[in-house]
Parts: sequence; structure tokens; C-alpha cells
Amino acid sequence: MVTEEGYTYSHFAKPADVWKHLALCEVMRNEQPTVYVETNSACADYHLNHTPEQEYGIYNFIGKAKNHEGLSDSLYYKLESAAIKENKYLGSPALAMCILGDTVDKFRFFDIETAALSNVISFANRNQLADKAEIINQDSIIGVLDLLPKLPKSTLVHIDPYNIDKPSTNGKDYLDVFTEASERGMKCVLWYGFNNLNEKKYLDDFMMDKLSGKTIDNLSCIELIMDIIQKNTILCNPGILGNGLLTSNLSNASVSTIEKYSKSLIDLYQNSYYNGFKGSIYRDILDIKSTKPANNNSISNNLRRPKRGLKMR
Repeated sequence: MVTEEGYTYSHFAKPADVWKHLALCEVMRNEQPTVYVETNSACADYHLNHTPEQEYGIYNFIGKAKNHEGLSDSLYYKLESAAIKENKYLGSPALAMCILGDTVDKFRFFDIETAALSNVISFANRNQLADKAEIINQDSIIGVLDLLPKLPKSTLVHIDPYNIDKPSTNGKDYLDVFTEASERGMKCVLWYGFNNLNEKKYLDDFMMDKLSGKTIDNLSCIELIMDIIQKNTILCNPGILGNGLLTSNLSNASVSTIEKYSKSLIDLYQNSYYNGFKGSIYRDILDIKSTKPANNNSISNNLRRPKRGLKMR
């Protein structure tokens, strides 16, 4: 699908963006990184067109969050509710530039599509941030791994592919990017998606196997999943049926906020529908161990995983 602006990206403003961007905005506010790196930036902003997926995603969120204690005070709600009045959706590059502004030393946005990167730099120009923003038209697995040794620990790395397990030409995948950046002490947020429970199990096991025994602090992984998800079939396609956020080295304030917002979205999506299908969601928390002892006040390294399919409301 090609949008009216000529971009091939059409995933914006769907439910996965709501979960991902709601959490990311608060992470940026809490962590205040000096460098922001994004592996798959796509565009900074998009024109909305009221697709069923957008109705279930951003329009559903904006319509209900204004009356939901906690969500109405979120940065994501404030920024997107202003954008939606202009029929726009702000993607993660725009959200990062709006929240962090000139407090960062550098924004580094990777993407393989030049049109998307042109949109990003245009947004940076309109917001007087062109000197802070660098766009990089390159395979981001290779590019970010090359960049990591030059970055400070105060970097926030936002890893946002679809396939976290698909290796690049160097044999590395996006979970390798997450692992190396995390072991260097950088703050990381990785998003991933799946459309059935078999895919979920495969990805959960893939992450747990690769991260087991790594020296990473404050690992946390929370998934939000539609109630109608099936074992190996797909009943409908709202963009994605389940998705998770894997984070590392974040402050307890950020981890707590992500957990709180995951519960809030479960409440918000009650009595929601997508194309006639029940749109309610549930949560799964993965228990991913690291060898580094948790801080005395840590709340995330020893999260217990509930039985699969358990609905936590």
C-alpha cells in the first residue's frame, strides 16, 4: 500500500502504535537521554484517513483516554490529541523531537526508505532541529552495531522492526542489537509483534534463550494481546493481534509507568470492536532473567510469567 504522500508505510495509528508510542513517550520524559537512536524510523508524521485499523487504534484511544484517569495526562495523549485536530498522526521520530527537543545532543534516525527519511528531516527543519537530526539510509542492524561503541551510556535506543529474529547480512538480528546496546549500559526499548499464539511462543522462547544469562539490568517484557487471538490461524487483521515491549536499563519510574499503562489499555479496550470482532485485550508478562542482580528497589528482573492466556485485568 502506498499512502497519498507516496510512502509505502501504512502501519501508522493502529493499535500497536498506541501501546508502543504511549510507553515510549513516558520513557523519553523520564530518562532524558542525550542521544536518541531509532532503528526503523518510518515517517515523522502522517495524514489520517479513518481506516478501520485507525478507528480501532488512535481514534479509539483519543476518544476514551480523555475520560480515563492517568491516560489523559500522558504525553502521548496530549501530543496526538493536538495532532489529530489537524488530521495528523505523529510517528515516533516526531514524538521524540517534540519531547526531547534541543535537550539531546543528537537524534539518529535509520530507515531503508529515502522518502520516509525525507519526511523526518522536513519535520526536523520545521521544528528548528535540523542541526540535531541525522538521517541514515542503511540497514540498521549493521549501522547501529557499528555505531554503538561511539555512543554514551545516556543513549536511548528504540528498536522497532517487525521481525526481531531475521538476521542481516552480518548474521546479526535486532535482538542482538538490543543485547549489545543493553550490555553497554544504554537504555533500550524493543517492540515486536505476532499474529497467533504459535508465533508468540516462538518469539518468547527466542528472546528468553538469547537473553538468558546476559548481564543486563532491569529487563522487563510486557505483551498486550487481543482476546480473539488463535493458536495458528488469523481471524482478522487490525495490523497486529499481539505485540510486546522489551526494555532494559530503564529507571524504576519508567518500568512502573509502562506496567501501569498496560493495565490502563486493557481497561480502555474493553467493549471495543474491530470489524465486528471483539477488540478487548489481555496482558502477558515474561520472566526474562539476567545475571546482574536487581537493584534493591528493582521491580522488573524477577517478574513472573502467568500461564499463557491468563487475562490480567
